[in-house]
Amino acid sequence: MQLTQHPEYQRVYLPINDAAQRCQQAIANWKAHNDTISVPVYSLHWTYESARSFVRSLSNLFQAYNRILWRHFHYCRQCGGQCCVMDASDVRPFDLLALALLDQSVPSLPENITATGRQCLYLSHQRCSWPAEWGTIKCWSFYCLGVGPWQPGSSIGQLRAAITAELQVVVRDLLPPALRSYEAAHGVSLADTLDDPVYFAHTVHNALSAIFVAPFDEYYPIIHPSNTNNDQQTLVHTITTIQMEDTPDDISAFIAEAAEQICECPLSAPPELTISSDQFLQDLESLQWIIEGQPSHTPELLQAIYLRYINAPAPATGEAPTLWYRMRTHLLELSSASTL
Repeated sequence: MQLTQHPEYQRVYLPINDAAQRCQQAIANWKAHNDTISVPVYSLHWTYESARSFVRSLSNLFQAYNRILWRHFHYCRQCGGQCCVMDASDVRPFDLLALALLDQSVPSLPENITATGRQCLYLSHQRCSWPAEWGTIKCWSFYCLGVGPWQPGSSIGQLRAAITAELQVVVRDLLPPALRSYEAAHGVSLADTLDDPVYFAHTVHNALSAIFVAPFDEYYPIIHPSNTNNDQQTLVHTITTIQMEDTPDDISAFIAEAAEQICECPLSAPPELTISSDQFLQDLESLQWIIEGQPSHTPELLQAIYLRYINAPAPATGEAPTLWYRMRTHLLELSSASTL
């Protein structure tokens, strides 16, 4: 399709290119002036060269992390990147600064791209078009169990726990000293959040903002106020707590029924939603994992899933509810919500 016709062109591609140019210029200015950026609270003193070394260390960590995913587990090979869907990318300031420090740049896409309107804009011939030296932290961090099938009687929680445990070893072994300083100052372990890879990526970005991005921005401003997402702004509902002891027995039955139905006959989501069949299957997997494992940060997990289904239309009189509306209903049954 034409690049300019992709849904992410205006709201992702152009803003990222603009921000990337600011980051490239800021890093070039830093290199020319050779300032030392001190961050006393973490006992850090950044120079251009030490920042480059730090980014290389993080790149090595995430490349080792992904070797674990591809060599030790079959899910990514079996799935083939079906998680690269529209709205999946999450490019943050550190990602752009890292590219600049590695003398790399964001992908410059051709006029005609191979990604469909439901795929990530940066997916090119089933491969990510970002440089091998630096993928976005969220995409580098993500893992799931693919679309199945799994062995009969397999526990989703146990399968995910096996991946989490191996990745935690990599993160704890290869975490750069600057991030260890952040952990020590806050009494946290970034690896402990790996039961949810999206939340792990978020916490890593928070740490990177504290130790590097915010201090750097004071010297060489790169962050401009951005437009607020109107959909998020108008959201007046917040999922606050999950009560697993009250989980209805029919939720697990719904998960099994919905997964079987989607696998046998993929359905198109209502026009109010932009959800692929693969995304729906991943959300079913996540929901099963939440029920079984009761992971940390469960409210955040549920909210992230719920936001994809909040606009699912209610059935008309005499019609059966769609799978998407039933998913929305079950998510609410799993949570205590504030005002809707």
